[in-house]
Order: sequence, then structure tokens, then C-alpha cells
Amino acid sequence: MEGWQHYLYLLINVFTLSIPMARSFDARAPYYKLWKPLFLSITIVGAFFIVWDVIFTMNGVWGFNDDYLVGFRIFHLPIEEWLFFVCVPYSSVFIYFVLNFFFPKPALKKSATAIAWAEIVALALLALLFWEQAYTFWTFTFLAIFMLYLVLVEKAQWLGNFFRAYVLVLLPFLMVNGILTGSFIEDPIVWYNNAQNFGIRLGTIPIEDVFYGQLLIMMNVWLLRKFAGPHASPNI
Repeated sequence: MEGWQHYLYLLINVFTLSIPMARSFDARAPYYKLWKPLFLSITIVGAFFIVWDVIFTMNGVWGFNDDYLVGFRIFHLPIEEWLFFVCVPYSSVFIYFVLNFFFPKPALKKSATAIAWAEIVALALLALLFWEQAYTFWTFTFLAIFMLYLVLVEKAQWLGNFFRAYVLVLLPFLMVNGILTGSFIEDPIVWYNNAQNFGIRLGTIPIEDVFYGQLLIMMNVWLLRKFAGPHASPNI
């Protein structure tokens, strides 16, 4: 394998971050002003996902192809995977922020709660049905519990804006995650044990990844709003 391919996962992270980082200093939507609470959120949420990632990697739920890695690992995870939990949230929350800036009117105001409840019920049922598949069970369980908390305890008013943004986030997500899971390249960068997931794929992407990504970004938005405080930009 050619030497440059050992940098492929790293290059995907750089590509994911590049445009949002370059546009963070736009005077019309100064994303950089949220860096302090944003990176605090990314660190805390990332810690949760890293622990989850390490456990699943050690138990063979998924793993990584060394042919596409620079070769440096921390706690069984390649450094590129650590960077994933920085680059993807930064870029995804950027989309949420920019949409709120240019379209400040609350989105899906009348239907956001109903959408959330429908998703919670569906996720809970699927988690029960597929409790033996670790990726399916834990992803759907964590997301259902977290959304239940947002709806019942926090009564989050920003869910409509989040759903609107996440639909757009899915476009670059499917492209990036498609490459990670083997689209357009000889072998996957990240492989999955099919005995531990639902068995349905969007191309090469396990369907669970969509909800795993939703939890990752939703938790970051939630904490960003907490840390930014009541006087923060209305665009979050």
C-alpha cells in the first residue's frame, strides 16, 4: 500500500474541519466567539465517547485498519479516532450555529416534541428487540434516555432547530462516514462486527452510525448552551 494512504483517516479529519474552521471568523456569524464553551463541551462529550469507543474496540464490536492510520494509538484507539471526536462535533455544531444565525425563527416549533417522542419510542423498542447486539442496544438506549431527559426535564425548546440542522449534517456525514466504512476505497478504515449491529447499512454505513452521530452532536449542542450561559448568542 502506498505510503500516503497511511494518512487517509488523518486527512479525512482535516478535510472535515477545514471549511468550518476557515469560516469561523466570518464577521456575520463569528463562531470563534463560542470557542471556550464549545471546546469545553467537545472535551466532556468526547471523554464519554472515547470510553465507549475503547470498550467497544477492546471487545471487537468495531476496529481500525492499520493500512490507513499513522500508527500512533492511545488506549487502543488510533490518534485519528481521538481527533474524530473534535473535528466532527466542531464542524457539525458550526452548521447548527450558522443555520440559527441566518434563519433565527424557531424551526419545527409545533412538531419538534412529537418528532422527539416518536424517535424515543422507536429507539426504545428497537433497543429491546436487539438487546443482544451491543452497538444497536447501547446506541439506541443512550440516545433514547438522553432525548427523554431533554423532553421531560429540560423541556428543550431548541430541538426543532437541532433536527433541522442534523438533516443537513447528515449530508457531509454520509460522505465522510462512507469513506471510513469502505466506500470508494479498497478496504474500510473502520470495520464493524456485524454480529453486534442491526444489520442494515446505508451503502457501507451501519444504520446505527446515524443515531450515534445524533447523540454525539446533540450532547455537544446541549452542553454548549449550558456553558455559554443565558447571555450567549441567540444562535445557539
